[in-house]
Amino acid sequence: MLEQYTKPPLSHEKQLQLLKDRGLLVEDDSKALHLLHHISYYRLSGYWHPLLQQPKHLHRFKPNASFDNGFKLYCFDRELRQ
Repeated sequence: MLEQYTKPPLSHEKQLQLLKDRGLLVEDDSKALHLLHHISYYRLSGYWHPLLQQPKHLHRFKPNASFDNGFKLYCFDRELRQ
């Protein structure tokens, strides 16, 4: 039996606000929105995982964790794969 997915999707702006509410520092909102639009929240979220406090299931970021740090990890991994 299939379970219905009831969680509504969030706009890129709301995704960015959620990250900020969880403690992620965002230096440049327009750059972050551009990256969320073109790469996606879910692809980038794996690179934010090391920036999360314990316990990770609470989705709270460590002090001084930034969107740019997560994006740099994404870029490093992309270069490594190429």
